[in-house]
Amino acid sequence: MRALTIFCVLSTAWLTMAAAPPPRKPAAATPRHATAPARPSAAAPSAPAFKGDPYSVTVPVDATAASASVAQTLAINGGQARAWDQVSHRLIPQKDWARLPKLDATALQRLVRGYTVAGEKRSTTRYTAEVTYIFNPGAVRHLFRVSNITFEDQGGTAILVVAMSPSYNAHSAWAQAFAQSKFSTMPYPLVSPIGDAVDQSALGPLRLVDASWGAVEPSASRVHANEAILVDATSPASGQMTVRMRRIGPGKPFAIPDLVIPIAAGTPPQNAYATAADQAAAAIEDTWKLRTSIDFGRKSKLVAEVRIVSLEQWSDLLAKLSAVPIISDVSVQAMNTGEARIAISYSGTADQLRDLAAQSNIVVASRDGMWWVSPGKAAPQASSDE
Repeated sequence: MRALTIFCVLSTAWLTMAAAPPPRKPAAATPRHATAPARPSAAAPSAPAFKGDPYSVTVPVDATAASASVAQTLAINGGQARAWDQVSHRLIPQKDWARLPKLDATALQRLVRGYTVAGEKRSTTRYTAEVTYIFNPGAVRHLFRVSNITFEDQGGTAILVVAMSPSYNAHSAWAQAFAQSKFSTMPYPLVSPIGDAVDQSALGPLRLVDASWGAVEPSASRVHANEAILVDATSPASGQMTVRMRRIGPGKPFAIPDLVIPIAAGTPPQNAYATAADQAAAAIEDTWKLRTSIDFGRKSKLVAEVRIVSLEQWSDLLAKLSAVPIISDVSVQAMNTGEARIAISYSGTADQLRDLAAQSNIVVASRDGMWWVSPGKAAPQASSDE
């Protein structure tokens, strides 16, 4: 058995930003002199436009100065701070928000890869627009790492939300509250069942306390979700709503805290359910961040066996392992015909390694006291939910 050593070196590219305002990227044409009125500066920031990219966000900007060019610079630079607040809060658990370092304009510009503008209006002294800031993922990750802040590095796959009150009904106000497109664009997309007769037959009889993943999985597969949250809400008529949540699916079960939401007298039921859905979605998102947050100060090594079917399969496996964000090094300790032993150096926990590797279609599993790495999708693990 001959020993080989392969080091998979990952580097983070940094982009040095020029003086304010930062250069616009991508270079596609940007609408100019739009006729639609811009939002005033006092308005709340626009909802984050994820579109699959957690490092982009759109905010309204508005500034007045002695000239239009100075006003533009002030507006765009001023919007960076609000955009950074939204992006950073999106990526890390709420408990760590207070630990974020204070950044001046120059530091913020180094984090911004570029921006695009829409709804632009200007006068001789005022500039307003809707600006989408695109942050540099490598720069953001580096900032979190040097600040010793754990963070969620990759968005999750879709999660089916089954709204129960106490049973599932696709036409109930509670189910309709979750059937909003904004939930499907979250970093961890929350999707509703299709809601037809097939789903109603499968999900209608479910109970929160004992529903199994086997009963929910067919409906989840129809909307490309690989796990589900059962969300049970009481009626708002009592002046408050209690929302209980239970995650079911492959892997280890984990708890999501209950919510008690005060409801003002006279609030229409649809509004009450919409408020409860927003708070439940926020609680789910924060739970997922805490569950998958990566502690880059925690270094580990895992030795695993690999079966080699072909040189192409072996090379592809090493390339995919190197691309997993928490893996810093892969070395081959031993190799023989049809098999190899590798050592994987990584940050975080073994569960995080397994979950992130699975997103690259790599199975990291422990069998008979040994770790194995192989290409493909992991089989569902037994849990108390099944």
